[in-house]
Amino acid sequence: MKHLKGRFLKHHLHRQPKLTLANLSEAGFTLIETLIALAILTVAVLAIVQLFPLGLKAGQQAKNTTRATNLAQARMEELISESYGNLNPGSVTEDSLSAIDEDFSGFTRLTVINYVNADLETVGQDLGLKKVQVYVSWLSPFSSQRSTTSLVTLINDF
Repeated sequence: MKHLKGRFLKHHLHRQPKLTLANLSEAGFTLIETLIALAILTVAVLAIVQLFPLGLKAGQQAKNTTRATNLAQARMEELISESYGNLNPGSVTEDSLSAIDEDFSGFTRLTVINYVNADLETVGQDLGLKKVQVYVSWLSPFSSQRSTTSLVTLINDF
């Protein structure tokens, strides 16, 4: 038994590598490797961080498009509920929709009503069919240009 104990102990001690300067660099990362990894990580994080403003702008644009569509739909519903005779041809521009809600102050709405024929061509006389167009525009968060959404419907006198 004593003989086996000594042999196991010798074998166990023999398996542990000696720590020297030659094998110390193989044991972990060098300072240069750590700095290179840190530089790569920094570049990757900066690239990702630069995408956040773009995502925020896209979210704002989607929010504004939804608001504009809802504003156009609300106006369209008002016009549809009117009788055919009360829908006078012409255009009406609302420069600011802040009277509806302060959040809509940057939106403008244009309503256009025209007489049209069966081919949907604009005509000067009432043939019993009117084309109603509602345009809502706002300043785009991506540029200084205005974005616009529109809805179109036909109303007849039949």
